[in-house]
Amino acid sequence: MCAWLALLAALGALGACSEAALQPVPPPPPPVLDDRLAIHGEVCTEPADVTPFPVKLLLIVDQSTSLQCTDSRNRRYNALARVIDDLYPLPNVSFGFVAFASWSRTQPFTRDRDALRPLTDPGQGLGPATDYQGALASAVRLLEQDMVAVGPAERARTRYVVVFVSDGVPEPRCRAGCEDDRERCGNGRDDDADGRVDGADPDCADLDDASLRPDVLYGVCNTDQEIPDEVYVDLAGRCPAYNQPEQIRERVDDLVALERIYSAGDVVLNTVFLSAPQEVITSVCGDAAAAFGYAAEPARLLLRGLAEAGGGTFRDVNVEVEDDTFLSFDFASLRSPYFATEFGAVNLSGRAGATAAAPDSDGDGLTDDEERALGLRPLVVDSDRDPVTGEVVGDGYSDLFEVRLAQRGFDAADPSAPAQPCDDPADADGDGLRNCEERFLGTEVRQADTDGDQLVDGLELRAGTDPLVADQDLDPDFDGVLTRDEVRAGTDPFTPDAEQFRQSPVRYALVDRGEQPVPDREDGRIELRRCYDFSVNDLRLATTVQPRDRGRNRVYLTMAGTPIGASNGRAAVRRACVEAQYVDGGRKAPEGGVVDVSQAGWDALQARLDDRFDALAGCMGFTDPLLLRRFDLEDLMGACVGVSLPVDGFLYTRDELADLLRRLVNRDLTVRGPRHPSDLFWPIEQFDPALHCYKPWEYARLEAFADALLGVCQACPAVGDGRYDAAVPDAAASDGGLADGDLDGAQP
Repeated sequence: MCAWLALLAALGALGACSEAALQPVPPPPPPVLDDRLAIHGEVCTEPADVTPFPVKLLLIVDQSTSLQCTDSRNRRYNALARVIDDLYPLPNVSFGFVAFASWSRTQPFTRDRDALRPLTDPGQGLGPATDYQGALASAVRLLEQDMVAVGPAERARTRYVVVFVSDGVPEPRCRAGCEDDRERCGNGRDDDADGRVDGADPDCADLDDASLRPDVLYGVCNTDQEIPDEVYVDLAGRCPAYNQPEQIRERVDDLVALERIYSAGDVVLNTVFLSAPQEVITSVCGDAAAAFGYAAEPARLLLRGLAEAGGGTFRDVNVEVEDDTFLSFDFASLRSPYFATEFGAVNLSGRAGATAAAPDSDGDGLTDDEERALGLRPLVVDSDRDPVTGEVVGDGYSDLFEVRLAQRGFDAADPSAPAQPCDDPADADGDGLRNCEERFLGTEVRQADTDGDQLVDGLELRAGTDPLVADQDLDPDFDGVLTRDEVRAGTDPFTPDAEQFRQSPVRYALVDRGEQPVPDREDGRIELRRCYDFSVNDLRLATTVQPRDRGRNRVYLTMAGTPIGASNGRAAVRRACVEAQYVDGGRKAPEGGVVDVSQAGWDALQARLDDRFDALAGCMGFTDPLLLRRFDLEDLMGACVGVSLPVDGFLYTRDELADLLRRLVNRDLTVRGPRHPSDLFWPIEQFDPALHCYKPWEYARLEAFADALLGVCQACPAVGDGRYDAAVPDAAASDGGLADGDLDGAQP
C-alpha cells in the first residue's frame, strides 16, 4: 500500500514537473546598446555687419543771439563744415538740419551740396530766444516724416544720429497759467479760471525774482495772441507751460521712442555745450554780455541729462581751445549683429530608426541595405558601373541624387543615364550638392540655402524636402511635427513617426553668451562675435563597414546665423565635423560617448598629454620637461622602437605613429587645436571634411601611444647609455623642413 502511494506521489510529482515544462519561457530582453553620442562645445556667429546700412545725421544747432558773444569766431560753423566734409564721401551718409532760436528752420535729410551749404553759413541770422522744446519737437517731426517716407525695410537698417548744440539754458521758460504778470495780478479778475484772484493766487508770488519766475521775462509766456506756426513751434494753447524740464525730457523721450514705434535700426541723441571764458565773452560783447545771463552750470547739467536720456554722449566744449572736430561722434553704420537662428546635427554615417541607426558607410544618404537592394556599392558615393567590365566608373552624380531623380532619367548604376554626364562635380557652396546637380535642380551654386528656410540644400535632398521651397514649417506626414523639427530630431518628415520623435529625438541646448572677443582664425585680430554654448545629445551611432576604421561615424554640425535688420534675410552658415567610432555595442570611441570641444575640453586634453610628455621627459633625462620637443620623441622612437609598436591593442608601424605625432601636436608638444573653440566651425563654403573633421579617437590613440612609448623608454638600453639622441642625427633637421608655424592653431 505504501509502495502504491509512493508510486502515485511520484507520478503526481512527474505530472507537475511536465506541466511546468510546457509553460512558454520568455526570451531574454535584447541587450541595451550604448550607441548614443553627445557633443558639447562653443559656436560663434559671423562678426557684425557694419558697412551696408544708411546713416542719417541730424544736426540741431543753436542760433540764438548769445552765440555772437560765446562763439564770436563761428567755430561751430567750422565744426559743421568739417563733419560734413569728412562724412560726405561715404555714400550711405545723409544730413538733416534744425537751426533754432525763437524759431526753428529745418532741412530734411539730403546729400545735395547746394542744400547743405547754408548749414555752414554764419550769415543765416540770429534770434533772441533758445527754444529747446521747439527744436526737439521739430526734430521729432523731421525724423518721423523720414521714417514714414523710406518704408520699413530701409528704416530697419538705418542709424539716426542726432547732435544737439547750444550755449545756454532754454528760453523762454513759461509756467502754466495766465495770472502771473503784474497786470493780471492787479486787475481784480480771475484770469486763469482757477478760482483765485490776484494776490490770493500762488501764480502771483515772487514776481520780482526772475530765477524763480523766468516767465516774467518773456511776454510770449502770458500772451493771449495767436503765435505763428514758425515761431515757438511747440507752444500751444492759452498761457501754457513751455520749455520746462519735464517738457524737454518728454520731447527727448518722443525722439528715442521713434526707434521702437517705427522699428528703426537706431536713434541716438548726443549733446554739445558750447562755452568760452567769461573774460573772452566780456571782451567781445562788453556790458551787453550781462544781458544774456550765461548760466553755464545749469546748461551743462541739462544737456548732460538729455544725452543720457537719448542714449548718446555729452561733450563740454570750450570753443577757445577746442579744434574743429568737436562735432565728430560715432557716425559708424548701424552694427547688425548676427544671431544663431538654426542649429542642428546629422550623422552622415547612419539613419536613425526606432531602435537603432541603419549604417550608411559612404555617407551618401542611402543606407547600406538600400544600396545593396538597388545593386549599388555601400562604400562608393557614385556607384555607376561600366556595363562590360563591371568596374565602378561613376558619372559625376551621387547615388542619392540619381535615386531621388530616377523618374527624370537618372540611374545610379548606369553611367549612360542621364545622357549628359556631370561636367562640374565640385561643390562651390559646400552644401553637399555638386555644382552640376544644383544646375539641374535649379538651386543656387554659390548659396548653400537657396530657399532661405535655413535647411541647407544638400540636407534637404537627404531629407526628401524641396530646396527650392521654404517648407520648414510644413508637416507633410501629418504627424504633428514640423519638417524643421523632424530634421533636427533625426526623424523622417514623410513618415508618421511622432512616437519616435517623442521617445528618442536628438536633443539640443543652445545658451546665448552674448558678444565675445574672438581672435580671427587667420591673423589673430580680435572681433566681437555672438557666441553660444551648445550641447547635442542622443545622436545615434551605427556600425559602418569601412575597410579601415570600421564603425567610423561622421557627424556634421551646422549653424545658421542671420544679421538683424538684413534686407535679404540670408543666413551665414557655418559647419563643423566630428567623428566617433561604434562597433556592434562592443566598442565606442570616445569611450564615454562624449565629445567635448569646449575650451575646457581642449584644456583637459592638453593637461592629459602634458602629464604623459612630462613623464617621457623625466625618463629621457630632461631636467625641465618644458624643453622636450617633438623631434626628441622622434629620436627616441628611432633609437628604441622597432618597425612597429602595439598601441591600445592594435599594431602600428613606426612611420604611422610618427605621422600621428606630427599631425596632432606642434613642435613644442602643444595640441594642434583651434585658436578659439568656435574655430571648429568653418564658413560652409570653405568647409572641407577631409581637413576639418575633428577625430577625438585619434587623440585617444595619441595618449595610448605616449603611454606605450614611456614603457619603451623605460626598457630601452640606449636611453640608459645616453645614446638615443644620436641614433637619428637628422631627425631635428628633417623636422625643421615642416612649415609648423603655418600649422599652429590649425584644425586637427
